[in-house]
Amino acid sequence: MSKKRGWMIAAALQVLFLLFIAGSYYSIDYFGKEIKIKTEPVDPTDILYGDYVTLHFNISTVPLSKWKGEEELSNRGQSRVYVLLEKNKDGYYGVSGVYPEKPALSRNQVLLNARADRVWGGNGSADQLQLTYGFERYYVQENTGKKLEEKARDMDVIISIAPWGASKIVALQP
Repeated sequence: MSKKRGWMIAAALQVLFLLFIAGSYYSIDYFGKEIKIKTEPVDPTDILYGDYVTLHFNISTVPLSKWKGEEELSNRGQSRVYVLLEKNKDGYYGVSGVYPEKPALSRNQVLLNARADRVWGGNGSADQLQLTYGFERYYVQENTGKKLEEKARDMDVIISIAPWGASKIVALQP
């Protein structure tokens, strides 16, 4: 009887784990806060996954002056950082600071997790941080990527951000 019970517990734990994974993705919609940012898309195609749009956001490259940590930490490649976003007068969110540790938030701020690479300036330009958020690739229906690219010279992206830092694209608005 105890052998049968052990198998049932193992099966139940596996089912609970799968439900947790699915629930954590859908809970972003329920608990998340939606924000709007600007983007500049490019349209490649993946043989296995179909059409997708590669998105480059106006919050992906920021001046080094936005870095709020010790300068030697910004020199490390692929550092995990926290990006503090604030809503501007046009209704879009912009970067107000990039932190090595999780900062405190006010009511009108949101926090995104990102990977940061320092990009050294050339030709008189200032040093910058290149930020990768993990939602730069957005899959679309077959044969719609090219049309979306043509419309998307000035596109808005709606992103839902959960309080624990998970985020996903909710909509593209050309």
